[in-house]
Amino acid sequence: MSAKVLQDAKEALEGLNPDKIIEIYADEFLFEDTSSREQIIDRASLRKYFQQLFAMPQVSFSEIRIFEADRFAVIEWTWGGVKRTTGEPFQVRGASIIELSEGKIRRESIYYDPRSALS
Repeated sequence: MSAKVLQDAKEALEGLNPDKIIEIYADEFLFEDTSSREQIIDRASLRKYFQQLFAMPQVSFSEIRIFEADRFAVIEWTWGGVKRTTGEPFQVRGASIIELSEGKIRRESIYYDPRSALS
């Protein structure tokens, strides 16, 4: 069952679909962006987070690889786009560490270095 939620996560990132992303989280969850130190525990805030991310110029997620265990998974990804300040393209490699529960994401912590995207 967890393979489906991970595939849905991949498709939502590739399709820049915040509504599909919201559906894959458990009723009680924690989403943690370690670079910004942001922690999100409600769907409205999570939707806003992804809507803002997906609204960046020419944003994309590619090279998505899923590594699945019993109750945990890792998703590697490349985040790309265009810097708002300079118009230069950027790419950032990152990873999501995911705790799964009953076919949903209970906790996700993302790790990446945002400097190349934001400077």
